[in-house]
Amino acid sequence: MPLPRPLEDRVAIVTGAGGDIGRAIALRLCAAGARVCPVDLATIATDGFPADRVLPLACDITDEQAVGDLVARVVEHFGRLDILVNNAAAPFHSGAVCDTPPEVWRHVLEVNLTGAFLLCRAGIPHLRDRGGVILNIASQLGHVTARGLAAYSASKAGLLSLTRSLALDHADEGIRAVSLSPGAVMTDRLIRRAGSKEAALAEHAPRHPVGRIGTPQEMAEAALFLVSDAAAFITGSDLLADGGYTLK
Repeated sequence: MPLPRPLEDRVAIVTGAGGDIGRAIALRLCAAGARVCPVDLATIATDGFPADRVLPLACDITDEQAVGDLVARVVEHFGRLDILVNNAAAPFHSGAVCDTPPEVWRHVLEVNLTGAFLLCRAGIPHLRDRGGVILNIASQLGHVTARGLAAYSASKAGLLSLTRSLALDHADEGIRAVSLSPGAVMTDRLIRRAGSKEAALAEHAPRHPVGRIGTPQEMAEAALFLVSDAAAFITGSDLLADGGYTLK
């Protein structure tokens, strides 16, 4: 039996697609029928993607002109644009506020928050009147925080607020805006920070009441739900996929 294709003929841009979560989301949307532009600073490998439904592009999402050119090229290539997934995120910087260099603060906010703003600004004119969806990948740390993560937490909290503003400002244009807040997810970035997969599990699993951390595929399934018509009455909301982390 063929798999359901709830995104048949829709076109999506997924930023940060060189990372595990972004790539998993791009692959899942493609499997659901979408034509997808996976974006990162360098063009990603497209193994696993159907060749006729993928357009990998490189873009610095903090560059307004580059983002405008990205959107224009996607629309020219696929003929439309329906879904924006703002997933790109700067690496963690650990340190209290006084130990965070201003250039690091600015970079984290530029990538995590301003990049999403720029893609929305360029993409919204193409989403109007076609039931377009904006999905911002936030974080459990946008709801709560942890020591030494001021820049990251502030950027993700800002992304939650941006989502609400987008939802309210563009509801009458048929556009939904939603966010997804993962907990700790087993990604290459997390493993590198911890030193090993085992160390990542030992550090992060006990912080989640479910006793483990998430997978990129679980985040991709949540993302698919949020951008699909199954979530058509959901806008301005955040889905916490955090294994209960924020319950404590």
